[in-house]
Amino acid sequence: METNKTDISIIIPAKNSGGTIRRCLDAVWAQECSAVWEVIVIDSGSEDDTIAIVEENKGIRLIQIGPDEFGHGKTRNLGAKMAKGDFLVFLNADAIPRNPCWLSSLIEEFARDEKIAGVYSRHIPKSGCYLYMARDLEKSMSAKRMEMSQADRHGYFLFSTVSAAIRKDIWTAYPFLDEILIAEDQNWAVRVLQGGFKLIYTPASIVHHSHNYSLKELFRLKCRVSLSSRKFSNRASAFIAGAFLALGGMIFKFSGDFIYIMRNDLPLKRKISEIFISLGARIFSFSGRYVGWLKGAGHDQPSPL
Repeated sequence: METNKTDISIIIPAKNSGGTIRRCLDAVWAQECSAVWEVIVIDSGSEDDTIAIVEENKGIRLIQIGPDEFGHGKTRNLGAKMAKGDFLVFLNADAIPRNPCWLSSLIEEFARDEKIAGVYSRHIPKSGCYLYMARDLEKSMSAKRMEMSQADRHGYFLFSTVSAAIRKDIWTAYPFLDEILIAEDQNWAVRVLQGGFKLIYTPASIVHHSHNYSLKELFRLKCRVSLSSRKFSNRASAFIAGAFLALGGMIFKFSGDFIYIMRNDLPLKRKISEIFISLGARIFSFSGRYVGWLKGAGHDQPSPL
């Protein structure tokens, strides 16, 4: 039945996503949800067949921006401004909804409490995911639903716009920061919690999403995350305390990875390979964090994290 009312806007940032965006869109169109939704794809300079694939899908609103115009917060804000829906659903082009209830499981959470500002999905690793990454996902995104408010926000909680729904009226009051380098979702989550709202993690909504980053990519990613967080107030504390934190974190993570890998039912050769992958990943990850802490120490924070 034709209607002029749009309930949900699904916003998908993309760049050179030809290898995944078709499966992503097919999974979106397969959703069993009574609400009316639209799909907005924001492409930031793809040089592969991403745009051609999007244009095959009639009804998608395609927005094209230059690579230099992209920003994790800025681009999502652009999509939100263009959106017609009461709910904004952010979905990465390489995140594939697992089943037809991915969307409804996100949106139905809002009916529980008017204080709920955002809901995010469970991520499960893609086929071939490195085991250290699979372990990280298992630990951070379990099968247990979680709710967080300002009162308990110091507990571990990872809000992720890889697959998440946000009330548009809340976004209007709390937009993402345009200037933030990365982790715009974590920054947003802290501000919303400080405003007295709640955030929900629902394992009923699932996407396939993981990355086998190169060592260089890991270093740069973690460096940018640490630079955005501004963890230390001065360079001396970052140099000393940051070194202990980085070294301790590296040892702790790798130790857990080692046990996890050895307990897996895999050929010995594969276990050895995964152990070396984990070792390199943890060294470069925490080295990147440390460099980011040093670079960011003493600078003003863009906002609380």
